[in-house]
Formats: sequence, C-alpha cells, structure tokens
Amino acid sequence: MTEEQDVIRCHVVAENAEALREFLRETQPDVGCHAVARHTPAGVGLDLYLRQEQLDQARTARAAPLVDITEIENVTENWRSLKEEIGGGDRFAHRDAIPHGLGRKE
Repeated sequence: MTEEQDVIRCHVVAENAEALREFLRETQPDVGCHAVARHTPAGVGLDLYLRQEQLDQARTARAAPLVDITEIENVTENWRSLKEEIGGGDRFAHRDAIPHGLGRKE
C-alpha cells in the first residue's frame, strides 16, 4: 500500500474575485464543503486544501502570480498526532472508568 501525500490547508489571497476564480479554475483545489471567499485588506481570500504535490504545482501555475498562497497547517500531520491519543482497548471496560478519547460506533 502506498502512503498518500499529506494534505495542507492553505489561505489564498487574490487582488480581486476574478483573479481568484482564474486560479481556482486552473489548479482545481479542494475548497471544503462550504467555500466562502472573504474580503481582506489585500483583496479576496479563501481557505483551500491541497496535497503537497498539488501545492507545488499551484505555486508554478500560470495563474500563481495573481495570488498569494500561505500554508496554514498540515491537516494530515495534525490528524496523526490526534490519532495517537486514541487507546486500543475498550474505554468502557470498567464500570467506574471515566470515558476519554474518541469512541467507536457500534
């Protein structure tokens, strides 16, 4: 099984909405469930998600000079660190145990 590349959450700011649209058309990023572009002092900004390879390609895209791309967080790495907190046993095994961590639906 090949390991997939990490997903990076980025914030992209363009001078105007049309420049942002052009960048999005060219790079085809994942913008999440409800993408909302917001006006910022520098222009129009939007959060989006890219795998590392996609991010590298986005930075060299034809429309890249129209936007400023800022890496916010490595979403995959954050998930891995949170996943380590999950125990392997049954957290409800003892009647007096206080539940902690993520549960499992059954």
